[in-house]
Amino acid sequence: MTALARQLCSAFSWPRAKDGNCVNETRQEGTVHVCVISPLGASLYGSTVECAGGAEFQLFLLANALAVEEGYKVSVLVTVNDVEGSEQVGRLTLVKRRSGGRLIQKRWYAVPNGIVNYLAAFVEMLALFRSINADVYIHAGAGVEVGAYAAICRLLKKRFVFVVASSADVRAIAGGVTSPLQWLYPLGVRYAHVVVCRSTEQQEWLRARFHKEGVLIKTAHADRTERNSGRVFEEKETLLWVGRVVPLKRPHLFLDVARHYPHVPCTMVIKKDDGHPDLWSEIRTQAATIPNLCVHENMPWHEMDSFYESAKVLVCTSEYEGFPNTFVQAAMVRTPILSLAVDPDGVLTRQGIGACAGGSFAQLLQLVQQFLVSGSLRRECGHRAYKYAMEHHQLSEAVRRFKGVIHDVLKSKGKAEVVS
Repeated sequence: MTALARQLCSAFSWPRAKDGNCVNETRQEGTVHVCVISPLGASLYGSTVECAGGAEFQLFLLANALAVEEGYKVSVLVTVNDVEGSEQVGRLTLVKRRSGGRLIQKRWYAVPNGIVNYLAAFVEMLALFRSINADVYIHAGAGVEVGAYAAICRLLKKRFVFVVASSADVRAIAGGVTSPLQWLYPLGVRYAHVVVCRSTEQQEWLRARFHKEGVLIKTAHADRTERNSGRVFEEKETLLWVGRVVPLKRPHLFLDVARHYPHVPCTMVIKKDDGHPDLWSEIRTQAATIPNLCVHENMPWHEMDSFYESAKVLVCTSEYEGFPNTFVQAAMVRTPILSLAVDPDGVLTRQGIGACAGGSFAQLLQLVQQFLVSGSLRRECGHRAYKYAMEHHQLSEAVRRFKGVIHDVLKSKGKAEVVS
């Protein structure tokens, strides 16, 4: 019997974990089981893999928030390079799938050796989904695997929710996916039971490109209070850049900003992306030659607030984004945002919480200069940013809306015991 045939046999039986028990444990009647699929998110749950990005962090916040809600059981499916299996992490059940060396490719179902490899991966995931036996599966970000997830959920009569991670996911029909099987991505989006968008722009692109209506749930972070909303403006010192070192983030442009203002303290908080080792080495080498620039590498998420709190402004040099986590985190501590090109739904200018240079680096430098010399401008923008974040990006509201999505997709399935 071939390996693929053996996998097919196992996929249509209940798979067993190595200790002889099914991955999915018995749950109380009426409990809704949600599985968050986060292949690159393992580091957020205690793994040593350091490639989690903003989409993974949003799923991390959602998973932990849902897990404490009455009537919900939450599993998180991640990819690891070491030992597979399942374990409890707080209230979450962490299901670890061994990558087989595919993590660096950023997608579980990159197909270097053709359709047979994809079919084998599909069958493996079908068996794993059956083992987890969740009611609803949630995944963020474009890739050919979106087609697999949607198909598997249809086969198993489960519900699949796709979350748009970047505007590139919906601006083009292929979502930026480059693969002989790229057609599986739009198929997966169309067959998702719900698509969650982070901005109204994304909803419009989804409607135009995929002929599908999306649900708006904005990027969100932990709720804050007036007593925990950042340093006073007089204590803010630096120009800040935060992100993964990948080409679309254009980190080298912030190096140019730091060089342009040699007497202003500048801070970069960078995260390594194993897909771009040469860029990582280049940025670190160049940064070391800039005296006013301090670089912090691979910082854990729970230590990030202090960087936003101490920044005069956050500088974004990305070519494109979804609705960046960094914008929300900065706004929540009254730090204005200056962006080279990214301004989702026009919030920076429309809400007056920063400014966008419209793609002009010269204009970005002028905006930085204006915000450096005017304390009143920073203060006014900072106060508006905090007010805007409190009204639109509270985690409690995002969780409430996700619960509504879960309720609706299960109600359409006829699951009578749904928890609202």
